[in-house]
Amino acid sequence: MIGSSKTIDVDAAVLSPADYFESPMDVAKDPRLTSSDRQRILESWVRDAELLSQAEAENMQGTVRPRLQEAKLALLEVKQQK
Repeated sequence: MIGSSKTIDVDAAVLSPADYFESPMDVAKDPRLTSSDRQRILESWVRDAELLSQAEAENMQGTVRPRLQEAKLALLEVKQQK
């Protein structure tokens, strides 16, 4: 995760949102990001969480929590702000 005063490499954050943000809601509330950047990052987080959830459903347990519901709620919040 990066500090709040540093700039964000949005493309890198899209590839691995959890490396840059503690939670999906942190993305939705980050003032350094444009609405479009927030949406791209959160859509990526949702896709990652869906894949993790699918793996768990197939009994491939991991150490990372999927956070699918959190990511979807944060994405919804960003879309409503537009």
